[in-house]
Amino acid sequence: MAGGSPTAFLLWSLLACLFYCFLIFHLWNYDRFKCLRWGEASRRPGAFKRVMTYTYVAALTLLVIFGSAYTLLKFKEGGCILQLSPVTSRPLEMYSPSSRKWVLPLLFVFSAAWSCELHHTELTFWLFLQNQGPRTRVWFDSWEFKLWLWGSILAIFGMPLTTVVARQKLDVCLAWILVVGSSASTLETLSFIFVLVRFPAFIRKVKDDGAAPNIIVRLVYSYQLNCGRIVFRFLFSVPLLTLGIDGVQGSHPINMSSYGHRTHGHFMLLKEILDFLMMLAGLGCFVSSGITLLVFFPRSLITELGYTITTPAATPVKTSVTPSAEFRPLPVHYPESAPGKHTLRPSPSSSVEFHQEYEPADPTKPIRPHSYSGHVRIPRAEASGTERLSAPYVFDDRLKGLVRSHSDSPGLHPYIRGFKSPIDIYDADNPSDLV
Repeated sequence: MAGGSPTAFLLWSLLACLFYCFLIFHLWNYDRFKCLRWGEASRRPGAFKRVMTYTYVAALTLLVIFGSAYTLLKFKEGGCILQLSPVTSRPLEMYSPSSRKWVLPLLFVFSAAWSCELHHTELTFWLFLQNQGPRTRVWFDSWEFKLWLWGSILAIFGMPLTTVVARQKLDVCLAWILVVGSSASTLETLSFIFVLVRFPAFIRKVKDDGAAPNIIVRLVYSYQLNCGRIVFRFLFSVPLLTLGIDGVQGSHPINMSSYGHRTHGHFMLLKEILDFLMMLAGLGCFVSSGITLLVFFPRSLITELGYTITTPAATPVKTSVTPSAEFRPLPVHYPESAPGKHTLRPSPSSSVEFHQEYEPADPTKPIRPHSYSGHVRIPRAEASGTERLSAPYVFDDRLKGLVRSHSDSPGLHPYIRGFKSPIDIYDADNPSDLV
């Protein structure tokens, strides 16, 4: 990677700066940067979300610093001609002392950015929800949280430690950073495929348990975004893993192709492959980071514009009661109009429907809950002439009709009932403590 052209590093820096501008724009419209403010010092509520937010923003900030500074060094040192090869970028061994002293600090910045990026939050979070059983578990007491904690600690200390151990040779140092970081990223991405395979069944289970429609929509939205995110994560990790493995073993045919080392007479092709892999990795890095931003901080234009979503009342169910000897309709009485005023009464041909209450002819027989036609009896409407069902109803695709919504179903995990994003995790014992 050190032998990449300045143009390839320029793409990295441009993508980093453009995405950082989008980050500022998104967080401002999301909650006016309130998510960056540290609230309570305790882990509940809010500490977990703040830690994840700060590590995410720190990773992007460090990538902007590394990409911009390394691109400046590349253009400052310029190119050279080695072994009658075309003009290529100057190797690190030939850098001037003023430029060479900045290479190792920038490698530490790059390794720190990668360690902040390797947080495994989404992987362990979705495993936590998908592994819910009859007993409600707490996130901070689960094995998934412990896996996230130890994995994050290993990443935070492992990446800088790799730079310290391999700092003697800068080219090899950068190659080892790529090997360690891309290996962890590739392993995490492969593990996430297991989560995505189980995701449709998980959504069906949540729907069967009676989750509210907005919760189902958010879960489906997260599932679709993560499917695209996984593709770009592979575009990010696999090219860098290829460059890293090539840099730590053998004759480095790809990394050294820029310096005219002929490998079967095709060093120009390998040089193009080197820049292509770097550009592909940069594109995958920042597109996947953008999708992560949308998953972590999902905007709602309906809420931002001041609208409130309410469950519409179901249409009153019309009954078709066949008069029989057992039932007789109650007479309808209209109030007498005052002198000088007229009362509008419906004619027999009017389209206005009146809900009448029926009483049995024999007072000793109770009113049956169902009419003879098989329809559920509906009580008489209020003075408005229409009836609003007290419980919200939603449309069920399988039953092809309206069913009662159980958004407050005790079978749902408390976090699912208030799901917004994977970093809005709160104590399941205190569902009101939203972060």
